[in-house]
Amino acid sequence: MRRSVTLLALISVLVFVQVPAGAIDSDLPRASASFGADVRKVAYDGDVLYVGGRFTGARDVDGDLASRRYLAAVDTADGSLLPFAPELDGPVYDVVTAGGYLYVSGDFRRVEGVSMPRVARFGLDTGRLDPEWRPLPSATVFAVEPAGDTVYLGGRFARVAGADRRHLAAVSAGDGSVLGSFKAAVGDGSVRDIEHADGRLYISGSFGHVEGEERHGKLAALDPAAGALDPSFDARVYVLIRQIAVDGDRVYAALDGRGGELRAFDRGGEALWHQGVDGGVQAVTVWDGAIVAGGHFDRACVTNRSGPTGECVDGTKADRGKLFAVDSGGRMLPWNPGANGVIGVWDLETHPRGSNIAAGGTFTTFGGGSMWQQRLAIFD
Repeated sequence: MRRSVTLLALISVLVFVQVPAGAIDSDLPRASASFGADVRKVAYDGDVLYVGGRFTGARDVDGDLASRRYLAAVDTADGSLLPFAPELDGPVYDVVTAGGYLYVSGDFRRVEGVSMPRVARFGLDTGRLDPEWRPLPSATVFAVEPAGDTVYLGGRFARVAGADRRHLAAVSAGDGSVLGSFKAAVGDGSVRDIEHADGRLYISGSFGHVEGEERHGKLAALDPAAGALDPSFDARVYVLIRQIAVDGDRVYAALDGRGGELRAFDRGGEALWHQGVDGGVQAVTVWDGAIVAGGHFDRACVTNRSGPTGECVDGTKADRGKLFAVDSGGRMLPWNPGANGVIGVWDLETHPRGSNIAAGGTFTTFGGGSMWQQRLAIFD
């Protein structure tokens, strides 16, 4: 037993050497605005953090209550709630900032009293809805990915703007019209996340196949222009992947199955390592050399070796309530915010300057119950 403790201590020292010391300064988040129900997604525009989810109310950092229906904004410099308060009639599942706009998607039908089903955008400079951009998807949109003149949509829809597009579509960033040149063949299930990076369009979710190939279900790479499958990325994953993060030639995936797992892939889709936990992993981001994951787990394997059903091959686990971090080699870092909640963490995003990260979810406390911070957390 003494030998095991000594060995673990040595591993911890080595991990600190390999990762920049300033990557994660504190286990506890700073005080900021909180929300009355799930925060599903967050997105930065400089120091402004946009927040989307199932909430209809918020509590400012000073304790004042405010109405916020499914969409809000927070000043990350001081944690305060900002005046941005558009009226939506249903939940928001994604928020993204790009090209001077805030894009939002989900299960809403009307925005600011205007018929705007499931996806909409606001001007970042004015905060006003753009009523002319209306892609009109036929069902839930889980993911929005703007890339230059194109905006990719992922979800469980079958049609967009009257055109047949199952689960994945590309529309014009100018007027929201469907791009006829992009025709992806994504079958069964839904697309939950989209990342345009490294000359590819990566998609993840619960879909069963792409172009009839089941080996490319759940996680695949496509040609961003035409939507054709890129078979050179061959990850072969068979459980739901809610979120991915691309960093250089690495793809990090949050696996919500086999107990739960954070997995790293190279550009060809070969698994480099996988970190097992005792519940689903739902979110992932990269922060100053560390890979941060969130979900509805409570314990994680001390080593990055897990078996076919998510069990720890080395037989030991560490307490990691809803959040953990590893280095680029998959080695566990000591950071342990100790969040609560059944669902835990839905989303993680890194500030564009790398100064902090934001987490959204169902949690209400950190530090094993020592700090109240409800459903939104900002870590320095």
